[in-house]
Amino acid sequence: MGPRKHSRSSSSSSSSGSSRSPSRRRRSPSPQRRTGDRPSSRRSESRPRDRRRRSSRSNSPKRPRTRDRSSDRGRNHRGERRRDDDNDRRRRSPRSPVVVKATGASPNDGKRDNKENDTPSQDQPTKSKTVNILTQDTRSGRTGGVYIPPFKLAQMKSEIEDKTSQEYQRTTWDALRKSINGHINKVNVSNIANILPELFQENLVRGRGLLVRSIMKAQLASPGFTHIYAALVAVINTKLPENGELLVKRVVHRFRRSFKRGDKVVAIALVRFIAHLVNQQVVHELLALQVLWLLIKNPTDDSVEVAVNFTKECGAMMSEVCPEGMRGIFERFRGILHEGEIDKRVQYTIEGLFAIRKGGFADYPSVHEALDLVDSNDQITHELGLEDDVDVEDKLDVFRFDLEFAKNEKMWG
Repeated sequence: MGPRKHSRSSSSSSSSGSSRSPSRRRRSPSPQRRTGDRPSSRRSESRPRDRRRRSSRSNSPKRPRTRDRSSDRGRNHRGERRRDDDNDRRRRSPRSPVVVKATGASPNDGKRDNKENDTPSQDQPTKSKTVNILTQDTRSGRTGGVYIPPFKLAQMKSEIEDKTSQEYQRTTWDALRKSINGHINKVNVSNIANILPELFQENLVRGRGLLVRSIMKAQLASPGFTHIYAALVAVINTKLPENGELLVKRVVHRFRRSFKRGDKVVAIALVRFIAHLVNQQVVHELLALQVLWLLIKNPTDDSVEVAVNFTKECGAMMSEVCPEGMRGIFERFRGILHEGEIDKRVQYTIEGLFAIRKGGFADYPSVHEALDLVDSNDQITHELGLEDDVDVEDKLDVFRFDLEFAKNEKMWG
């Protein structure tokens, strides 16, 4: 640091002991102030003249102020005159005072006092809101809606006195949907024998669409459990063949749509489901031959890969029930190899398929021992073609009011 600079100060300022910093120095008075000879300023001479001007203005008649329309003041960049919108008017409007309560605590403390509007607050639960939740419009096709906790749903269900009303049917529909989804999501090889009796306690006639949709959704999410879902469908098909037929229709319909769109992931999952339904004799083996011929008729890399995966899953069953058809399919695979127009990777998968066939499909059994739950004589097989026009009955997935609800529930029970 450099040497400290000393400020110059007069003897009078140093003796006064003022608290001002040394950097701020008091300006010395001008010579005119010292002598006391203060000259008359020009402003003081002009004051009488200004007074005369103001008095003359006040005596003149007042003219109305006119707005200069040609000026650019108050205009935007387009030349248009600015206008106050509703937000600005609302912003400039006087606000109602905030009511502050000195004692007590209530949920409305700190809120503005709206005495003119006696409408109930949105936070307060009302009976009409509960009814609106239960009587939602189902024309949109959505089966979800507002989430209601189970204890609240059970409480509202017990409060409904009319068991044939739309509110009660809606609550039972939601409970049926959640129960079916819960059973489908927790089924596996070890507990399928215990899940089936619990599942049959639900009204699977009313919830036919819910059951099929839940099974297809779970199978697409977990293709590795396809053989378990096929075994579950095989048991249900013996008791309720309409449910099994509806599932076959929807699986075939969705496979055709995924094949046209070129969605290989969804197509592989669906042909795997079809293969295991063929293994469980839920659907006829003619459908499997039609699917294979569709995939290898005009071969591409994706279609041949899907066909190879399909043949692995149901090759053992198809070799027993229709060996001539499988022989023709493998001849077509051999011709695709000789043509050599597909990718090398896909050619290796075809060669691997021939090796699996030579081993008798040992690693790909048709039905797992723990999943062989239905006798072949009791099984009902659906004959459905790949090109058949099917009705997937989407209306079964949404809630519909039933005029004979009590009678149908009694028949199922």
